[in-house]
Amino acid sequence: MATTPTTATKKATPASTEKAAATLKAAVKKPAAGKTAAAKTVTSAAKKSTVAAKKPAAKRASSAKPVFTPEQRYLMVAEAAYYRSERQGFMGDPVQNWVEAEAEIEALFSGKK
Repeated sequence: MATTPTTATKKATPASTEKAAATLKAAVKKPAAGKTAAAKTVTSAAKKSTVAAKKPAAKRASSAKPVFTPEQRYLMVAEAAYYRSERQGFMGDPVQNWVEAEAEIEALFSGKK
């Protein structure tokens, strides 16, 4: 059976215990300056690359035509037809007001005048 050397037979003196504790504290409190700066550089570079990876380049068409649902278009035409009719004192032809309002909304959002 193999035996391993133990330090249990040696009595620790208060001076040696304090010295060991002081050495341990010094080792924990004083990190190497070069390693800390390098770690910060690597960490900030890693953060930048992560942020850059999350933001893909957005490509948008500058002349993108707005897309409306049929319900939205209907409500816009109805409102425009109402205001046309109101200007006429509600005495004009409602169908004519609707047709003109449709043309007005179409021209407004298609870019035509």
